[in-house]
Amino acid sequence: MREPVTDTVSGSSEDYPYTQHAVSIKGIPPDMAQQREILLRQKLEIESFIALLPESRQRRIAKAVIEHGKLPPWPKIARKLGYPPSAAESLRKTYDRIFTDCK
Repeated sequence: MREPVTDTVSGSSEDYPYTQHAVSIKGIPPDMAQQREILLRQKLEIESFIALLPESRQRRIAKAVIEHGKLPPWPKIARKLGYPPSAAESLRKTYDRIFTDCK
């Protein structure tokens, strides 16, 4: 990812005597801003999808997987949700069913 765009502009104090001074501003490049907007929309779609899942167990599993950022080792997800590692296969099947039921 690229570094933020930085620039210096002139500003003045809010109160009298309104002395002029340099102000540093930061932002992201325009092409990165567009990509950020796309990613934010995708994030909202994913969160909406998870919120509409009928069972709280499905929502918890989906949210834990999404927070991990990629398909995780299932024993790790089981521990995170308070299940024993032996429940990992059950969690994986529940997660898989979320998407097979949507088709």
